[in-house]
Amino acid sequence: MNAKIETSRLEKILKKIEGVADKRASMAVLSMVLIEYKPTESYLHLLSTDLEIGYKGKIFAEVEGEETSFCVPARKFYEIVKNFPEDEIYLIKDENRLVIKDAQERIVYNLAITDSEEFPSLPEFIEENAIEIPGKVLAELISNTIFSTSKEESHFVLGGIYFEPIKEEGILRAVASDGHRLVKLDREVIGIENVNFNEGFIVGRKAAKQIEDIAEEELIVKLGYINNYVVIWTSNSVFFARTIEGTYPDYRSVIPSHYENVLKVDRKLLMDALKRVSLIIPEKFKPVTFDLKPDEIILSSQEVELGKAQIKLSAIYEGKPLTVNYNADYILDALEVMNSEEVEIKIGEERTPALITGRRDEGFLYLVMPMIL
Repeated sequence: MNAKIETSRLEKILKKIEGVADKRASMAVLSMVLIEYKPTESYLHLLSTDLEIGYKGKIFAEVEGEETSFCVPARKFYEIVKNFPEDEIYLIKDENRLVIKDAQERIVYNLAITDSEEFPSLPEFIEENAIEIPGKVLAELISNTIFSTSKEESHFVLGGIYFEPIKEEGILRAVASDGHRLVKLDREVIGIENVNFNEGFIVGRKAAKQIEDIAEEELIVKLGYINNYVVIWTSNSVFFARTIEGTYPDYRSVIPSHYENVLKVDRKLLMDALKRVSLIIPEKFKPVTFDLKPDEIILSSQEVELGKAQIKLSAIYEGKPLTVNYNADYILDALEVMNSEEVEIKIGEERTPALITGRRDEGFLYLVMPMIL
């Protein structure tokens, strides 16, 4: 096999391949990329998997030679191509080596080849009844919720994003929570009532991040849920991931329906104030105290050996005087993905979650539990 490929296109597909390949795999082949070529096609096919997620991509190439398939280390291959200085790159299979070079052979790499028979077979999926969704919409559903997923192994079902079709409203919903906070984002998707799944499913963090990377580069992707796999199709690739088994908690039951205390504040002013107050907090969990009065809003840190920080903030507060503590990072995480100039924070009693929304953030809702100090 002798192939000439555009370097930038190969880099893009290898970035996704390298993200899927298992770098700490007990089976060496799971850290590999499988390269396949058939003389009837003007493409190279590249595949990777860690047995839980998988990616199949194809790239146009000027290729000569017989049908072949072989494996090379995914990370090293990606690093070579990523740092390759020429616009075009040549790949030559030479017995047990893959030669990677430029046209003048000023740059030449040799990568050892592994037999493709060791590479696991990947499942096949049919696109029937998959829903078309704008890539930016799917990427946003992930980027604006993934920060709230749990990183603790004991919270297994909370370790991913819960996707739910709300067919009667024509929306696809993404929900994420780590038990201390919860984010919900709704986006209208044309034709969601015809999607091939009726119930929700949970996509793990690693898989969700891969889907985000794929979707944000595509105008339209197809989304399906088949046999406990979430599947994404693009014009030149298929990505699939086994979903997290288990029942997602009833998130609707934890969203309070009524609040008597409402804080309206400029989003950027609040972000700046939280960051400044946090500068003097050395702890992993950053408690910030909100002293709320109709005529005065004060953010302050706890008294520590280093000292204490206090910032008075311009805001509108309607409700009874309250003193409540929140993790500053948790609130910042939400404010940083929002677009509204002003946010509304509905605040309950000590053990009631605050609810954050904004006019320019339609479909977005964020809950954060107060800290009990």
